[in-house]
Amino acid sequence: MRTRDAPHDALKIALTSLLLGLLPLGARGDNTDYTAPTTVISATRDRALADEIPAATTILVRRDIQRGEKGVSLDEALRHVPGIIASNRQNLSQGERLTVRGLGARAAFGVRGLKVLLDGIPLTTPDGQTQLGNIDLGSAGRIEVLRGPSSSLYGNAGGGVVAIHSTPAIAGTWRVEPGITIGSDGLWRSQVRVAGGNTRNRVSVSLRRLQLDGFRQHSAALVRGASVIGHHRLTDTWQVVSIVNVYDAPYLLNPSSVTRQDAETRPRYVRGFVLSQGAAKVARQTQGGITLRHESGTSRTEMTLFGVDRNLNNPIPGAVVNLDRLSGGLRATHSRDRQIGAIPVRWQVGLDVEAQRDDRAEYGNEGLPDGDVAPEDVADAVIRGALVLDQQERVRSVAPFAAVDIRPLPALLLTLGGRLDRYTMEATDVLLLDGDQSGTRNLSRFSPSLAASLRLGELTWAYSSLGTAFQTPTTNELSNRPDGAGGFNPDLDPESIRSFEVGARGHWLPAKLASFIAWDIALYHMTVQDMLLPFQVDDAGSGDAESEAVYYRNAGRAESLGAEMALRTRATDRIGLQLSATWLDFTFDDYTVITDAGPVQLSGRQLPGVPSAHVALSALIELPASSWGEIESEWTDGYWANDFNGPPPGSSAPARDFFNPGATTVAARIGTRLRVGAVGARLFVGVDNVFNERFNGSVTPNAFGNRFFEPAAGRTWHAGITLEP
Repeated sequence: MRTRDAPHDALKIALTSLLLGLLPLGARGDNTDYTAPTTVISATRDRALADEIPAATTILVRRDIQRGEKGVSLDEALRHVPGIIASNRQNLSQGERLTVRGLGARAAFGVRGLKVLLDGIPLTTPDGQTQLGNIDLGSAGRIEVLRGPSSSLYGNAGGGVVAIHSTPAIAGTWRVEPGITIGSDGLWRSQVRVAGGNTRNRVSVSLRRLQLDGFRQHSAALVRGASVIGHHRLTDTWQVVSIVNVYDAPYLLNPSSVTRQDAETRPRYVRGFVLSQGAAKVARQTQGGITLRHESGTSRTEMTLFGVDRNLNNPIPGAVVNLDRLSGGLRATHSRDRQIGAIPVRWQVGLDVEAQRDDRAEYGNEGLPDGDVAPEDVADAVIRGALVLDQQERVRSVAPFAAVDIRPLPALLLTLGGRLDRYTMEATDVLLLDGDQSGTRNLSRFSPSLAASLRLGELTWAYSSLGTAFQTPTTNELSNRPDGAGGFNPDLDPESIRSFEVGARGHWLPAKLASFIAWDIALYHMTVQDMLLPFQVDDAGSGDAESEAVYYRNAGRAESLGAEMALRTRATDRIGLQLSATWLDFTFDDYTVITDAGPVQLSGRQLPGVPSAHVALSALIELPASSWGEIESEWTDGYWANDFNGPPPGSSAPARDFFNPGATTVAARIGTRLRVGAVGARLFVGVDNVFNERFNGSVTPNAFGNRFFEPAAGRTWHAGITLEP
């Protein structure tokens, strides 16, 4: 077990020195005749050159996302994005946990602290929740990631933005691409994609089905999905993009978390109480949107109207949650190029209006009836007890924003932005068992930002930024009150985030290499006031945590210092290398917890659930006959699972029971492309965790009973084939 020790400090120094030592690379490359690739990024709510954006960015293309992967979890695509820790929980009911610079670790399910967009439509609801289950990685053609506070553009997005774009149809041809992937633990994923059209109208349709038995007991899942995306060019300057996405999960079983001893000795184990309570989820969601876009030489206008309908049946130990959600809104932006004297200026204004209505009911969980129950029947078979919560929750938000880019010198870009968010959150108590618990929370915040980008040479850029953000508690976090009352928790406040960042990126063409090196680095300091943190309690007083509900509280102040690096190169004509590294030191500055032994100050403790270092390295080898091979390794440092960073006052448990040890895993994949007559095929085989490392994919921070750990699978295999014209 590693705590704050000399090796940790040495790692910090080594990583920081490595990052800073890369700065001269761009200067050496500037003397070549190499031309840097021009990449445009749209996650800024405008179209901007990726290299000169004054923020940490990563762009993934289709080959990065889909090459030989299972297509099950977003961590497959994001493992080489520095600053993001994508933890596969081996549990589709809860979904993968994404943390960006440590933000988002509080999520009991889904994603917090990020704004996630799918083909321009927000997956993130107005209150800040994001469900990733309806993302179709088999159709994803591009992922754009902005790291760092982004509230000046998006509101409720302290960690950043992930914008996912489906592979567009190609004009002039129709393509039908069926595919299938099979693998360990009952993996069976099938998909068919049909796409085509002409220069005016293009459409792509994707159908998919994913079935898993799961690595752990009681983790089987079935997911079905369909999406239709249309691109319509009305004139040379006007176009419309429409999207409909349907997600249907008839069953997602939930194995919950276990103690460290169980994780090490019987990683497939699930507690009998979890099984008897039928922990599972049934979810259905329909999402749609339409975007009208106008682009001319000097201006760009975009308006998006969108809506989401979601239904959830969610038995958990101690309760059954039913949720019907309707949400939607309007997003509008307008940007224009101007000339003020000799200085080019580009300004952008916009307005976001969103609304959300949740009809939430919670019942006691009387468990499953005796006898075997098929996975598809588990959620419906759970016997509901008394109705304990029945309320309607509404969220409304209005947010105008503006940004201006000023170029006083050809090599210098200054950016100033700001956004005013106003949230109204209302809970209407329908049950009225213990009086009217209805209530309203009004949350308002102005989030300014200031940044500068400087071109140091033909192939090198540097930037600095001051950013702010705030994150509201979600309706689920406000509704789960430790005192069991209805309405919203009046003591739970939003997070306030401030960040200072410097970074650089560039391209280098060493004389001894056949191609170039693309590199980027970022160093930042971030403070979080009133950080939202999860915890569990023994609701029944039995010592067995009869309920696994997750509650939330605020930490006074936390601070993070971090460094991120990414390198990508083709060392030879046939060998490509990637390296990404993340280091962060995220600690509490002021956080007092009330315990049975009295108040305890946790200043200096590390944020639980977040590793302080992560490194990913991969090599891609182009083989003869249109074949390829890839080997990839990931190292994740160990981290604490609770706020106390060890046993709380009064506990005699050893410190190791509260610590998730680090792990190194290796994966290997190989693929080829064949053609028989008019039909082509892409085939691949992959092995994950080649050396059968025993480790935990994620933890549940501050879980009751020291049941923090979510074991990951050992060695697994998968294979797939996709037919193409």
